Amino acid sequence: MEEMDFDQLTPDEFNRWLYQSTQRFRFRQLMPLTPRPGGLKSNPAPESVFALSVKGVNAGRDEGVYDFDRQNLLDKARVLADAGNGPGGRGDGQGAVVPARYRPFVTKHYLADPALIPGLTGKHYEIFGPDLQQPNKVINLCANGKDFYALAADKLTDRRFAGDTHCLPLYRYTADGERVGNITDWAVGEFNDHARDCWRENFAELAGPEGLSAEDIFAYTYAVLHDPVYRYDYGTDLLREFPRLPFYRDFTYWRDLGQRLLDLHLGFEGAEPYPLERWENKSAPASGGKVILKADKEKGLIRLDEQTTLAGIPESAWRYTLGKRCPLEGVLEQYKERKPKDTAIAAKFNAYRFADYKEPVIDRLQRVCAVSVGTMEVVDEMAYWMDGFLAVFEDRDEYEWMSQTRRKHNWHYGPAAQRQKAGA
Repeated sequence: MEEMDFDQLTPDEFNRWLYQSTQRFRFRQLMPLTPRPGGLKSNPAPESVFALSVKGVNAGRDEGVYDFDRQNLLDKARVLADAGNGPGGRGDGQGAVVPARYRPFVTKHYLADPALIPGLTGKHYEIFGPDLQQPNKVINLCANGKDFYALAADKLTDRRFAGDTHCLPLYRYTADGERVGNITDWAVGEFNDHARDCWRENFAELAGPEGLSAEDIFAYTYAVLHDPVYRYDYGTDLLREFPRLPFYRDFTYWRDLGQRLLDLHLGFEGAEPYPLERWENKSAPASGGKVILKADKEKGLIRLDEQTTLAGIPESAWRYTLGKRCPLEGVLEQYKERKPKDTAIAAKFNAYRFADYKEPVIDRLQRVCAVSVGTMEVVDEMAYWMDGFLAVFEDRDEYEWMSQTRRKHNWHYGPAAQRQKAGA
């Protein structure tokens, strides 16, 4: 025992002995994104980038308030309301039906009845207006303490849309329907002051005649949240707290990357379908036979049923992951045939069949594949993993900005998180 070396452990400020952050002090110097950066129960920050942040809608009973078919949803709601069996044991099942992002790249009809669904709050109406359908852009954070990722949406999101979803909207709506900004004046001022100090006489040319806008900051934020270097450096902190925002040197470069990602993720339903091959098994039943809905990443295949297989899925589509799986796998999961758990629903509304949605699902998979490939093209311009090292482009000095001219740096982050210039 006397010859053995021991490391002395001391708990951090949260009384954690293991998996402590090595970047704790540095992370705390960055700009808080949310009013309560340490978590919903933490002390409020004096200032933050976003004024309003809220959890996704907690429906309580998904089977009764979500459905791919609008009329089916209304019929279910009436049955549950008549039986006094709604998610909150109240409500008349006559709430408005609005489109919602139920899971990543999966849209369902949603019964928006606050009396029926306690998890639909006034803050959700602040994000999407009195009818829950006003235009907005929302960054949804995974805040489950197990994974970190962000996915934008332009519609109401379920609490499990992105893990334990936490929503950061670009705009807010007042009670009379007026749209106001949700990125604080403090944040806009901080970014513009910093840019003026760095860009000096070039400020007007680079920032525009009115300076950096809330929309610019929103797009920049979305890019940083996708940056592999940011996620690597602050990986431990991002599982324990809400993100904080660094100043990267070339703001306009990162803003443009973020806008490309926003265009992809918000416009996924209109994306050009990826040209996947479709293989048909002529010996299978005309109805499609047994539903399979499984992906084979090694072969680049998706088996829908005994009849149809989609082929030619590129490697980059699998590399785009949200948590533990890629969006293609998530879409397949949502269209599987399941018997409803609720006995009242199962008795009258167990009519879902994948065959009825097969062609729309194929179209959706092609579009999500295109978005996945496009996403990784953008992310790979930031950094990418190669043979256990993180190859990095663009200097990320968090206290200086460079001119708009893009300068590439060939840095590598190794397993020990040490920076080295290639060839040094």
